[in-house]
This record gives sequence, structure tokens and C-alpha cells, in this order.
Amino acid sequence: MVPESYKQGRIVVLMMSGIFFQMLSLWATLTLAVSCFAQAPVPQGPVGPITDALRNHDFQSALSLCQSALASHPSDYRIWTLRGMALAATGKLPLASRSYQRALRFAPDFLPALEGVAQSEFQLGREDTRTYLLRVLALRPDDPVSHVYLGILDSRKRDCTDAVNQFEHAASVIHNQPGVLSQFGYCLAILGRDGEAASAFAQVVALDPVRSEARYNLGLAQLNENHPDEALAALQPLLQRTPVRPDVLVLAADAYEAKEDTVHAVELLRQALVANPTDVNTYMRFATLSYDHASPQVGVDILNFGLKQLPNEPKLYLVRGILLTQLGEFSQASEDFAKAGQIDPKLSFLGVAEGLVESQQHDSAKAIASFRAAAKAHPNEAYAQYLLAEALAQKGSAQGTAEYAEEVAAARRAVQLDPHLVAARDLLGNIYFESGRIDDAIQQSRSALAIDPNDQQAIYHSIVALRTTDQKAQVPGLLKRLLQLRASNGSNTAKKKRFLLNDNVQAMQSETR
Repeated sequence: MVPESYKQGRIVVLMMSGIFFQMLSLWATLTLAVSCFAQAPVPQGPVGPITDALRNHDFQSALSLCQSALASHPSDYRIWTLRGMALAATGKLPLASRSYQRALRFAPDFLPALEGVAQSEFQLGREDTRTYLLRVLALRPDDPVSHVYLGILDSRKRDCTDAVNQFEHAASVIHNQPGVLSQFGYCLAILGRDGEAASAFAQVVALDPVRSEARYNLGLAQLNENHPDEALAALQPLLQRTPVRPDVLVLAADAYEAKEDTVHAVELLRQALVANPTDVNTYMRFATLSYDHASPQVGVDILNFGLKQLPNEPKLYLVRGILLTQLGEFSQASEDFAKAGQIDPKLSFLGVAEGLVESQQHDSAKAIASFRAAAKAHPNEAYAQYLLAEALAQKGSAQGTAEYAEEVAAARRAVQLDPHLVAARDLLGNIYFESGRIDDAIQQSRSALAIDPNDQQAIYHSIVALRTTDQKAQVPGLLKRLLQLRASNGSNTAKKKRFLLNDNVQAMQSETR
């Protein structure tokens, strides 16, 4: 099978280019701050003329007045703050930040100075920004602008949990800010909250309909939410442009395939390769479609074309080798795996692919050795750990042996690395059942069914396990469900396998010349 990392790569590929932050304007900030000074219940003294100059945007006069006033009042935090505002307005951010910091020496909790230094430090990209923002929020917990800045800082660090929390606190000011909404949507998508991400990107599109990145992101989020028709509707304006971006074509192809309209999916992937015949990911998509639709030869032909464009791309050799195993061409597949390993010895799934060949050739010892090497080389690949555990389980090592312990450890590791890998949970549940750990077996089956309610193996394991407990009342319902799924799956499989892909390689070759 084609590795899941190649099938689902699109999930984490969100366009971030062109994002900018449309925050409150400096003039609005100045107006608010100047109003605060004017209403302050302290003697105005030299502050009055300075605030008047700032209100009139006469920043040079404001700076001159600050210089004169500080000569007589060097400890007046208000004047230092106003000087910071004037310097910030003229683009002298480092000097503005120093003036705000000087004000804070005399009045550590003076909000206009804290807000000013936070904004200046943010614009300068300095580490102290967060410290000042937190000081603002300690005094004014509901300040939305500070939450926005913190959200941006968190999203830049890919700390999306905290970023989303901050953006949610700033809903009142980001609803009309396309750049910030884009980052909000990005983080929601990273957290798997695709419906909310789609809503955020839809707001961006409504604010700026020609923003291509937002349309792409909207379509991607809607597709991840299993709404391919909505995704295609969002992408239509991009698909009507000339030329069409290849990544848009690939995403639209994914949407058509989700609708089981493989004819359109293949045509769009072909257009994407014509537009960009050196895009590795598009070849991977084609290979996945070929594998899923029992048309490995079409995938091999496409990859042959791709390797003419990219003769040193190890991933293409790796995936072509996997398709060749589907054709039963084990010798050629091994040559491809050897070539991929020669180009990139660290290529993920290489050992897994070699193990697949050996397991299909019924060479258990070599398969286990390959899977073991792959798991060692890639200890954080759930799929590699799962296949090692599966190969060991097929060998049937007795409990208490070193290989049995290795089997259990690899299955557990696979589930830890990828809790959504249903096959690993099924395997671990079976291991637990056979060792008498019935409650643990039931838990693994329930976890698998929470991910995939149609997982027949998990239902079967649940039935067998529950019959040994005091929860037998659940068994009849599970039996009925299993029978329904088996009947449904038989017809769906026949329908899917009936559709074979057409080979368009020759046409594509002529178009790319």
C-alpha cells in the first residue's frame, strides 16, 4: 500500500504566504492615548501642549516640546510616554521603546507606556514583547489588542493551542482583519478543528474575494471537513484563472476523488503535471489513485514519465517499487528500493517497502529483518512500528519469548505515535485478547471504532471479547452491525474495483514538450 504520509500530506500544507497584520492604526492608538491624557485627574502642566501637538499629528513639535519639558521634569512618566508616541509616529521605534521603558521606571503600571512599548517591541520583533503584553493583561485582562499580539506570537511559534485561545479572546477586533483571521484559521486547522477553520477562511474571502491564499485554505479546510462540493465551489474562481496554479489543480483533484469522480480527479492531476512536470507530490497523488483503483500499471507509467523529469528523486523510485509489488514484479520492485536507498539511505519507509516485497514473496525472516531495520532507522514512524508488529504477529511467537515482547512493544509504540492508526489498534487489541487482557482488548477496539465506526475487525474483536465478560448484552447489536457492514462492503468493493484508470501518459508527454 502507498504510505499514509503520502496520502495525507495535503492536510498540513496550508498556504501562509502573503499574510500581514492589519492591526489598529497608529493614529487610532494615538487618539485613544491622547484622550486618556486629557482626561487624567492630574495637573496637566507641560503635558497639555504636547498632547495638542500629537492630536494634530505635529510630531516634530511634540518632540521639541517633550525635550524642553524633560529638562525641567526629568522624572515625569507622562512626558516620557508622549515622547515615545511621537517617536513611534515618526518611525523611530528603538528610540520610542526606550522612552516608554524610561516612563515605566517611574510608573511601572502606567498603561499607555506599557501598551506603547509592547507595540514597539512587537514591530521590532523583539523577545520582550510577550513580557510587556502580559503586564498589560495583568492590569486589563480583557484587552483584545494584547490578545491579538499574543496570538500572533504564538502562531509564529506554531503553538496553535495558545494562539487559538488568544484569538478567541480578541474576536471583537479580528472579525475584519484578514491577516489575523488567516493565522487563526491556520491554527484551527492544525488542531483538527476544520469546520471552525473553514469559517475563519470564509470570513477572509468575504473581506477580500481576490485573496487566492484564503480561497485555497477555505477549500482545503472544507475538504478536510468532508465537504468536497463546498471545497470545489470555493476553488472555482481559482480554477477559472489562466494559468491555474498546480497546487489548486491538485487540491481540486482531491475534492473530485472524495466525490468518487475519479475521471475529473485524474484529468486535473494530469493538468497539474503538464503545468509543473517536476512536482513530486503530484506524482505521489497519481500513484495513490492508481493503487486505490487497482490500476498499478497506470501509476507505474506516470512514475516512469516523472523519473525522466526527476531521475534522482528517491521518493519516485520508492513509490514505483510499491506499485510494482502490486503487479507482482518483485525483482523490479527490489531494484527500485535499492536505487531509492542508494540516493537517500535515510528515506522514510524504505525498509517498510522492502519488507512488503519480502512478505508478499512469503519470506517471513527477510520481511521481519527489513521491518526491524526500518523501525530502528525511523523510531518515530508509527507505520514502520505497526508493520514490524504485524510481521512478528504473523510468525506466531510464543508468549514469554523475546520476539513476542518485541511484537507487543512495537504495537504499543505504533499506537502511541499515531493514536488514529486503526490497524495498529486492531493488532494491539488482538494481542491483548490472546494474552487474556480482555478489558484492554475491549478498550483498543472501542478506540478503533471511535475513529472508524466501520472497522469490521474492531467490531469482531469486541464481539469475541464481550462474550467473555458480563457485558454480553452488547453482542447482538454488534453482530447485526457486522453483518450489515460485510454486506455493504462487498458491493462497494465490487463497484470500486470495476473502475480502472485510463493511461494518459502519451498525451501528457506531448503536451509538456
